[in-house]
Formats: sequence, structure tokens, C-alpha cells
Amino acid sequence: MGTLLLRFPNLAVASDALAEQVADRLREILAKQARANLALPGGTTPGLFLQALGAKPVEWSRVTVLPGDERFVALQDPRSNERQIRMLFAPAREGRCDMFTLRGSASTPEEAAADASARLAALGAIDIAVFGMGDDGHIASLFPGDRAGTWSGSSDEPVIATAASDGSLRLSLSPSAILAAQHAMLLVAGQEKLAVIDEAKCPGGREVLPVRLLLGRALTVFFAEIRG
Repeated sequence: MGTLLLRFPNLAVASDALAEQVADRLREILAKQARANLALPGGTTPGLFLQALGAKPVEWSRVTVLPGDERFVALQDPRSNERQIRMLFAPAREGRCDMFTLRGSASTPEEAAADASARLAALGAIDIAVFGMGDDGHIASLFPGDRAGTWSGSSDEPVIATAASDGSLRLSLSPSAILAAQHAMLLVAGQEKLAVIDEAKCPGGREVLPVRLLLGRALTVFFAEIRG
């Protein structure tokens, strides 16, 4: 267990290297089992990675893809992470992989989380989880300050309802689901993000810097010196 930091000159190179490693791991997993579960990130940084990964030669028909977190909005909403994945990740856009939705049709985030948890529990553990990280150290929709009062406990549910600092309602993979993933990878760009990771390596609580959850397990960090 430990953190491996890989440095790249820019986001494009880091994204392609991450895509190659994810594809390699997927091929290894699919050589041993019938299917694989892959959690992908939303946000602005992962766009190039999603495009690069979709072009890799993998038996995508044997892969189930899900967002690592989602805003509690309609799929058609531009803020939806699932919508972004469907647009940028070719196997999802073209219907060549199974897409697992967190949002569903529930009327509240709590109902959506319970429904997604039941479906994900039936699907099995996540084989590969890829994350981005916010400037505040949040991963997925696990935010500093434990604002929702739901994720810093010991819930065994794989999907939980949370809230961002702006009050927006979210769904997120839970700490237990993240820790249970076979492989975890983090994509960050810029010295400010690296400084957050360095701070997170120091003693402290996850409620202050949620990325500490990842640093407490085996993790590969793909760091781009600059975003361009």
C-alpha cells in the first residue's frame, strides 16, 4: 500500500498515460473475470482522459461504467457528470459499454442513493476507480467539513447522498466503496493541486481534506505540471 506519484509535463500527456494504464488494467481484469466495473470522474480536468480512454482497444462490451459522483439533476442538465461521460467517452456515446446511472428516477437524493446502492451491490465491487480532485481537496462528492453529515461515518452503503458547499445536492461513491475498489487512480493538474496533496499527506482528518481517503490506500497519482 502507498502512493505512487507520476509526473507529466502537461495535462494531455498525463491524460493519455492514465488512459493507457486504465486500459491495461482493464485488459488484465477481463482476462481473469467475465466483466469489469469502472468508475469515471466528472469535472473539467478529466475531459482529455475520457476521450483518450475511449480510443483504447478494450472489450468495452464487458465493462460497466459509472460516474464516481453525480449532481442530483436531470441527465439532460449540462451539470450532469453522467451526461459529460456519455458525450466525451466514445464507448458510452456509441452504446458499446453498459452505463450505470446514479441519478435514476427517484424524487430525493436519499431515495436515489438507496436505489443506486442496491443496484451497485448486486453488480459487485468496483474494479477501477478514477478520480479528480478539487482545490479544496474534495474527491467525488465527498467535501470538506462533512457538510451533509453523512459520509464521514462507517456506512457500508456504496452510494450516499451529500451536499456541496454551495448547497447543491449530490450523489457519491461512499468511502467504503472507494476503499473497496481494486485499483484507484487520481488525475490532477497544476502546482496548487500538488500542494493540496502534499498537505493531505500530513496528519489530519478526512473531514478537512477528503483526498486523505485515497492517500490511505494504494493509489497512483497522475500529476500534470500544467493544464495545457
